[in-house]
Amino acid sequence: MNRIGIKGCGFSVPPNIRVNDDPIFHQVITEANAQGIAEKDLFTGMKERRYLTQGERLEPLMVEASRLAFQRAHVTPEEIDRLYGYASVPEYYTPNSLYLVHKGAQLPEHTLVVPINNEFSTFLLGVLEACTAITAGWSDHALIACGTNWTQYMDYTQGHALSIGDGAGAAVVGPEADFELVDYATQTLSAQYGAMTMQARDTPRATYKITEDTGIYSFQVSAMEGIPTMVQSLLNKHGLTGENIALITHQASRVLMDHWAERLQPKQYLDTLEQFGNLTLASYPVTLAYHYLNIATDYLVFAAVGVGYHQTALLLKRHNR
Repeated sequence: MNRIGIKGCGFSVPPNIRVNDDPIFHQVITEANAQGIAEKDLFTGMKERRYLTQGERLEPLMVEASRLAFQRAHVTPEEIDRLYGYASVPEYYTPNSLYLVHKGAQLPEHTLVVPINNEFSTFLLGVLEACTAITAGWSDHALIACGTNWTQYMDYTQGHALSIGDGAGAAVVGPEADFELVDYATQTLSAQYGAMTMQARDTPRATYKITEDTGIYSFQVSAMEGIPTMVQSLLNKHGLTGENIALITHQASRVLMDHWAERLQPKQYLDTLEQFGNLTLASYPVTLAYHYLNIATDYLVFAAVGVGYHQTALLLKRHNR
């Protein structure tokens, strides 16, 4: 089979909107971190975020995104034999709510469900694993579905809470793809384990936390410089420059994204930060689906950062001109 990669995608966000002067953000602290920069000043560039209200569930958004992906990819649920992705934060420690997505999307019983708990690079790893399975002849078509409900799991005295939104995105991976997977790069900096966590410590429910020392270091140093260095190395390997690519990255902050844009100089830098905020693991498929018809370059690059700490990039070649 040839041209294995992304065939189509979709996204879904809740109707509820928070703007920058929403009362929930009034608690955000302003004291400087150890580097002398207020944490709230690191998380900028948002105008609106979507959020789930109390009692609303994430899985219907993931199902709707999946159905839209089926339509764009011109496949039926019966053709999907693997489901990758993650619902974050899930209803239970295990099983993950991805199994409810399997049910809601009406996937067949023989579909293998593979939850990937690897924020924030779940979508990238799902594409990589799906392409590997299809190349090996073990799969025909795979669905990657990622959803986030993190607005319900934030400490709204912390600056990073300013950027968070809820939503879901999905993509179908298979042969005769619009975007063929060419290569990937990854880096694992496990010495920074614990710098960013989702944990139920001192509270009755899980809460996302960025530590004041290693967490801010991961943000300001590892991510800020590591992503462009890794992506540039991947581009050099294939004789490409920023002028050849559309770029989709983690979108926690305009501070990070402006720096990455300056370093890599992509022809297109695609994001949904103003519209939807930081959708954590769902940012990548949501942004892809939002801009899918307007990608005007021969190559597409995803660049993800993630807890652990790790960062990953995918290089895809466009074939749908």
